[in-house]
This record gives sequence, C-alpha cells and structure tokens, in this order.
Amino acid sequence: MTYNTTRENKDLLQRHHDAPASLSVQLHHDHWTLNSGSKFLYTSPAAAFLDDIRAYRIPVDLLQLIDSANVPFYEGCLVVELQDFREPPATKDKKGEDVNVKSDGPISSRVVLRQNSESACADLRLLNDKLNTNWTDQEALEAEARILLATAPPLCLKPDPNLGRMANTMQRISTPRTPPPLRPQKRKLEATEADERAAARKVKILQYMDPQRNRASKPRYGNLGLISFVLALITLIQYTVLGDCRFPQDQARA
Repeated sequence: MTYNTTRENKDLLQRHHDAPASLSVQLHHDHWTLNSGSKFLYTSPAAAFLDDIRAYRIPVDLLQLIDSANVPFYEGCLVVELQDFREPPATKDKKGEDVNVKSDGPISSRVVLRQNSESACADLRLLNDKLNTNWTDQEALEAEARILLATAPPLCLKPDPNLGRMANTMQRISTPRTPPPLRPQKRKLEATEADERAAARKVKILQYMDPQRNRASKPRYGNLGLISFVLALITLIQYTVLGDCRFPQDQARA
C-alpha cells in the first residue's frame, strides 16, 4: 500500500495513458455535456456529478447506469477526462490592463475517481441484483469481508506509533488538493447585487421623512438683495418722516 495518493494517481494514469477514458466531460460557458451527449445546466440535479469529480470519488447515484453502459474501470477506478471549452480568465500586463488570453482548443486533463465505503456498499447491492439472490445481512458482511481481504493491505499486528505518524503525515501531504469548483461562480455576484439593493432600500427609507430630500443642497443668496432693499426703505422712511437719517445699527448704539 502506498501513502502517496498523488503519485499513485499519476502512476495509474501513466500505465493507462493510451487507453480511452472511462467518461469525458465537456465544460462550456452555460452548460456541460457528458461524452459529448445531451446538454445539462450547471443548476440541474445532474450537476452533482461535477461535485463527485471535484471530490475524486466514484458517483454512487450513477453506479447502476455506469454498470449497464459497460463503462471501463481501470484498477477499480474511473478515469474521467475533463475538456474545458470556457475562456480562461483575463490576465494583467505590465501596465495593469486586462489582457484576454485566446486558446486554440479546450484545456484537457484527466482525474482519477476512487471507491469509498458508500460506493462499495452500492457495488454489493448491484452484485446481489445481478446474481438474482437475496443475501442476508450475514452473507453481505461475508462478501464485503472477502473483498476487503482481497484488496486491503495485510494487517500490522505490531504497530509502531512513530511509523503511523509518518504514514498519516505522508498521506495528508500527498492527498490531492480540492480543485476549484467546476460550476460557474455566480453566487457571489448575486449576493453583491442583493447587498446593493438592500443598501439602496435602506437609504431610501432613511430619506423618506427628510424634508430636504428633493431640494438642492446649494446655498441661495437671492434673498440678500430683498433684505438690503427693505433696510434702505426703512432708512428712507425714518429720514423723511422723523428726520432721523441714522442707520438702524447706529440707533442701537445710541
């Protein structure tokens, strides 16, 4: 048993380099296809298969279809070829401007999907249906035990804690990192638009009872001329009627 998962997947792909892939997935801008067949939306229930590819696990929900279609397995694994026809993201040049990168064809890569406990249990159910037998729980456990004895490494009856730590560390480091989602990232954009709408609605509510909401905020000096005219008229009346030609501010000082 090897604890370097990345190297194990690389060796498996190298050994079956000339063999056709088990399945092929074509990724387009607004849809994706399986084996260049029918189109599926990224929001459809079938898009759960893309999540299984991203997690490097055999899809349990499609095991029956895969078995009926005689999809080839390689050493108990599925080899899926990804063909990305979407435009690559724009890069920035030395001036900081966006530069669109044009590709001549799709970006192809292969990934290995491995079995887990859930898919192993589903395999037992398919085997039971194929043989047209009704296994009891005990018989199913015996069949699972035989499969584990044939595929699992021998047990170590004298384990070494230091060796176990080294093996766990090696397996953790060599496990392939989770790739970016195969589905388009539209949730962040929708969330941003929703936040902007909520902020605009909040501002509208705060300004609803503001009397100055629809008025210009610039100061107006048109009334200063009227005030000067009224003061001049008062001064003229005082001079004509009372014979006092002093301005109001001078009268206040007196």
